[in-house]
Order: sequence, then structure tokens, then C-alpha cells
Amino acid sequence: MALRPKLSFLAHLCSATDKFRPETCVVIGNYYSLLSQHEKAVNYFRRALTLDRSCLSAWTLMGHEYVELKNTHAAIESYRRAVDVNRRDYRAWYGLGQTYEVLEMHAYALWYYKRAAGLRPWDGKMWMAVGSCLQKMGRDAEGIKALKRALFADGYYDAGAGAGFGAGRGARTKAMDPELLLQIAGMYERMGEGAEAREYMELCVAQEEGEEEEGEEGGVGVTVSTSKARMWLARWAMGEGEWEVALRYATELCQDGVEVEEAKALVREIRARGDAGEEGGMSSP
Repeated sequence: MALRPKLSFLAHLCSATDKFRPETCVVIGNYYSLLSQHEKAVNYFRRALTLDRSCLSAWTLMGHEYVELKNTHAAIESYRRAVDVNRRDYRAWYGLGQTYEVLEMHAYALWYYKRAAGLRPWDGKMWMAVGSCLQKMGRDAEGIKALKRALFADGYYDAGAGAGFGAGRGARTKAMDPELLLQIAGMYERMGEGAEAREYMELCVAQEEGEEEEGEEGGVGVTVSTSKARMWLARWAMGEGEWEVALRYATELCQDGVEVEEAKALVREIRARGDAGEEGGMSSP
């Protein structure tokens, strides 16, 4: 990993400069976190807090480490201390949401995620967490709104990166997240809105190639999400009697290397049912 040697160098430099600074302890703690040595990371974050109880990053990062160590009680306490230091630290609010979600206390998790999203409204990650939490609570209609906002927020950040405020607003410089699109489609399906579900499944598949316009990045290529969407579309078309469309999607699935055996079985089923349908049509008066 490219970050490891850089962080190692920074940790040695800080330690040589002043190893008793809280910032030094935070840097070293980050280094051990990167090595997945979470207990050592916690020890250094504690040292930072011994030197400065108001060290915001130490509280927040220690909360992250406790989550990795599955110590949810200590994680919640660390995040709460971070919020006490700075109530506008969206990372601590988001961390509280994650921790309560691990505990399957979705109502609490949703409240904290909304606080994080309120502090960082143009961050798609915040709205993705809100939408996923609403989905788990069975509130699909609200969840769809949040996930759509996540898509819009990602597009806003991508368009505005490196430009003046508001420059390029509404433009999109990369493909949308196919996993998000698949999630939205699934929620529409559960609500019984098949046409909307199909639209988002098609949009998910379209992200493989992306836009053709000048300045646009390429698509995401074949992913697990786009393959699931293509499988769904093949079955949907088969259910609607659109045999050619179903066969096209299923044949494409056979070529992308994901769920190939299931795709081949689906091709055989489509051909068999399509042939049976044609024979039935010819024999009818």
C-alpha cells in the first residue's frame, strides 16, 4: 500500500521531533491502525488524550479502532467524547450511527446518520448510510429519496472538485455507483413498482460503459451489481414474454464471467419457453 511507507516516514519524523506531542501519538496510532494492529493504535490514541484531553481526532480515531475490536460500548463512549469536544464533527456522528447499526438499533443509528448528513449534506456517503438504514427499517419510500440524494451528492462533488464554487453544478464526470442503483431498484421492486425497478436496473447496467461524451470518464465495467441487474432484467423480460430481450441479457451474462453457470441455465430456459410460446401461438385458432 502506497500510504504505508509515507505514514511510516511521518511517524518516525514526528517521533524524532517530539514524541511527547499528542499529534505525534495520533500519527503513530494511525500507522498502527493501517497495519491492522488495533490494540496498539488504541494505546497511542490514549497517550494522545493523556497529553491533551481535548484532542478531537484522538477521540474519533479511537472510536474507529474500538469498532474494529468489536468493543461497541467503548466505541460509543469515544465518539460521544469527540462530540462533546466539537459538536460539528460529522465523523463522530457518523461513527455513532455505524456503531448503533452494528448493534441493530436502527432508530438510534438513523438519528446519528441524519446528524452527520446535516453537517455534510453534499457527501454521498452520509446519505447512503441514511438510505440503507431506512431500508432496514422497512421505510423504502424514504430510503429511496435518501439514496437518490446520495447519487446527486456524488455527482455534485465530482463536478465541483478543483473548480470554483458552483462550477459545473449538475454535470457528471463519472459513472454512477451501480450498487446504489441496484439498491434503489430493489426497493422499488419491494414496493410493487416494477416499471421504476426496471428503469433503475437498466440504469445500473448502463454504468458498465458510461457516457460517450467528451471529458467523461469510462464506465465501471462488469461488476457483481451490474451482473445482478442484468440477471433481474433477463428474468423480468422472460416474465413479460419479451423473449429476444431476455435472451440478449442472458447471453451477455454468459460472457461477463459472473454467474456464468446460472446464466447458461437461464439461456436454455428462455429458449425452451420461447419455442413453446411460438408453438402455442401457431396451434391456436
